[in-house]
Amino acid sequence: MKNYSITTLLKNMLPLSDLFKKSWQLAIGKSENNILRLQTSSSQLLAIFFIFTSNWLLTSFSFAQPTILYNNGAQFYTGPSSIVRVNGTFKNVNPGANSNVFEQDGTMTIATSTTSGMDGTVILDVLSTLKGNGTYNVEKDWYNSATFIADNSTVELYGDLQEYIGGSSVTTFNDLILSGTGINNNKKKTLLISAKIGSNGTLTINDRELETLLDTMYVLNPSPTCVTNVPDSGFVSGSFNTSGSGYLSRVTNTATAYFFPTGASAPQIRYRPVILTPASGNTNIYNVRLGNYNASLDNFNTNNYVDSNLCALNLAFYHQITRSSGTDNVDIEISYDPLADGNWDGMANWNLSIPLVWNSMGAVSPTSIPPSYSGVKKSSWTNFTNSPYILSRLSPSKPIISCPASVCANSPGNIFYVTGNDTSYAWISPAGTTITSGFDSDTVTIDWSTLPGLVSVSSISALGCMSIPDSCYVTLSGSQVQAQFSSETLENHYYNFTDLSTGGATEWVWDFGDGQTSNLQDPSHIYLACGSQKICLTASIDACADTSCTDMVVNELAIIPNVFSPDGDGINDIFYINNICLEGYKLEIYNRWGMKVFESNVGGWDGYTAAGKKADAGTYYYIFKGISIISSKDYSTKGSVTLVRNK
Repeated sequence: MKNYSITTLLKNMLPLSDLFKKSWQLAIGKSENNILRLQTSSSQLLAIFFIFTSNWLLTSFSFAQPTILYNNGAQFYTGPSSIVRVNGTFKNVNPGANSNVFEQDGTMTIATSTTSGMDGTVILDVLSTLKGNGTYNVEKDWYNSATFIADNSTVELYGDLQEYIGGSSVTTFNDLILSGTGINNNKKKTLLISAKIGSNGTLTINDRELETLLDTMYVLNPSPTCVTNVPDSGFVSGSFNTSGSGYLSRVTNTATAYFFPTGASAPQIRYRPVILTPASGNTNIYNVRLGNYNASLDNFNTNNYVDSNLCALNLAFYHQITRSSGTDNVDIEISYDPLADGNWDGMANWNLSIPLVWNSMGAVSPTSIPPSYSGVKKSSWTNFTNSPYILSRLSPSKPIISCPASVCANSPGNIFYVTGNDTSYAWISPAGTTITSGFDSDTVTIDWSTLPGLVSVSSISALGCMSIPDSCYVTLSGSQVQAQFSSETLENHYYNFTDLSTGGATEWVWDFGDGQTSNLQDPSHIYLACGSQKICLTASIDACADTSCTDMVVNELAIIPNVFSPDGDGINDIFYINNICLEGYKLEIYNRWGMKVFESNVGGWDGYTAAGKKADAGTYYYIFKGISIISSKDYSTKGSVTLVRNK
């Protein structure tokens, strides 16, 4: 860029009217110490300074040394294609009653000096006016204590050191761009007074931090897309004070999602945006900030949540959300990082219904928030009385327990179960009892002791929160017997069973394993089958019962009787040798003269001869053959049997 002194500027001007030359002389005044001072006096004509892009006047205007472009009441105009660079400070003031309008339609860069480090700051002061559609590239600060008319202009704060927006006047920007490469505090563009983005303007945060402190950045453009940032790195931060906090404020007029890129750099960098979706296209104003620490530090005590629906609050951060204008309900979506913050399934509001405590906002739904955050969404929220909002974990619903009204003392295997929507449960049983199975499931088995007591159960959510317990008081219905018995083999398939139960049993039910049962205390039983049999005794008194079982092997061959009486009375009518579990079975009967009177491969002798006549009473001889299919033992034998006829 070519540098011009004030004298060179005047010498290279094309001939102008004397009046115009006089105006230049009045306007410039003096230029000592690298100060371009534009001024007027009440006794002279108004000074007017024009910069155009043309062959006969400047295409650029700059100083090699640190400078102040000082407009002390003159009118100043730069054309749409003009370029003005100030290595120092641009100061626009109006010391008197004259009209002072600096109209800037070109590109103006206010940079810090490379030789002295002089500020690259814009200062608007003393009733002056700055307007136009131009671009302002500001390396340092913006102080406005006068009038700034944004028109269609763009202000870019591009410095690599912390920059401030201050002054006594609220600046309404059209397009505000934050840029630079500074890190830590030098990443910040800091408000010392509230500022605004106009109704057609944009806020481009890029990867910078717009630090509002206790002031607010008001975005008056209702377009959902007028605020942009680099996710994770660019955000709006704000501080807290009981008299007011720093917010990002947005005007809405559509039932569309509005993005609030809230974050903070202290005590650690955290980016946790919020999405608000109004219920209609009516005009509303919503304001959001992130409190990047335990809400207790702002007197919103995170230990205070008596609401039974809450089991935990997020201690790392919270948000403040207000509605300063309008009446629309809104869907609130608050983000979190599962890896850094854990998982959350609820949302709570401070002071909602119970004073000075956190209250659950009820059911929420999971959501996702760009670029890669999880979140919870509260739909159609109506109450904006209190601004603090916090992520929470919800207690699951109370389960419903089902249990016997009474159990037996010392009884095992008592079953208790619940109905509920969760998959995990926590059971508590009285001292002396033992939960033998189920533990964290919806059904448990409890071995009881000698005393009554309370059984309770709570639901456990996927996030580890426990519900209010449900419980039942269990009484004793009587003493518990302990079933025991012994068995005695009489002959082959003939058995005696003896009850040895304790506890004063008054009723017995025997199951012999072959489909036969008995209610006697000490029964006998004949097995017509062989092999393993499971014998069970259930002994009981009143409603209390116990069962004991044992396995027993029944031999293949039953006792061979030595007498039978085939008289048709149904008792001992057949001479029978059990052939179950035997192969090669054969029974032959001979009279005392050695004549065969009966032969069979399947059954016993009914006392009739092969000719179908009744055999006479007396002694007969048998030959039996049979081999065990279980042990291959040969049970073949021979002997005598007496036939008795009673009628």
